[in-house]
Amino acid sequence: MVAMTIVVSARAAAYPQPEEVAVATKLEDQISAGQDLYSVNCVECHGEDGSVAIIEGVEGLEGEKITPINSRDVLYTLTDSAMYEVIAYGRPNAGMTPFGKAYGGELSRSEIDQITTFMRYMWDDRFEPPVLKPLFPELADGEVPSYDVHIAPIMKRYCVACHRAGKENNNYLMTTYEEILTTGDNKDRNVIAGDENSYLLQVIQGNPIPDPEDPAQR
Repeated sequence: MVAMTIVVSARAAAYPQPEEVAVATKLEDQISAGQDLYSVNCVECHGEDGSVAIIEGVEGLEGEKITPINSRDVLYTLTDSAMYEVIAYGRPNAGMTPFGKAYGGELSRSEIDQITTFMRYMWDDRFEPPVLKPLFPELADGEVPSYDVHIAPIMKRYCVACHRAGKENNNYLMTTYEEILTTGDNKDRNVIAGDENSYLLQVIQGNPIPDPEDPAQR
């Protein structure tokens, strides 16, 4: 019995168990997780609210006409299973690559289900959305913002879709704290402590980045 236990233990060590992945169980958490996934994987073509009808600014798909995915034409026509298949398999003939892991993408079945849940409850008028948690907790008086708690959720929701590897973004990546501080063609000006003219803060406020070749804008 002891020998058998040792053999079984050795085999278990040789074949590590897969990491446990936390799956959102509450509806509001599923919707929030789906919105984050949608923001990273879908917003570039379909827009923040799914209303894009003509794709702009996406290499290879510029000017492509598409049906807004927040419309009844999509939400009333496609079942959840059909929506899953579209996201997982994509529409290669229309330039939409597969997102499901089974087809070479990066999303698991549960992640695609979360995107579908987000779309249903936020855009389909037959569904009543629950009250969602704020994106990040409110700062207490005198509290210093935490990157992990307060900043990272904003970056994931609004920035990472474009500012990640493989995208046209002046080599400015924003998937980690270190990338935000050290990458980009303008890395010396993107984030400067205490400087409200830092490029990142200016862009967030909708202000254009000055042209370094133009003496009047220096």
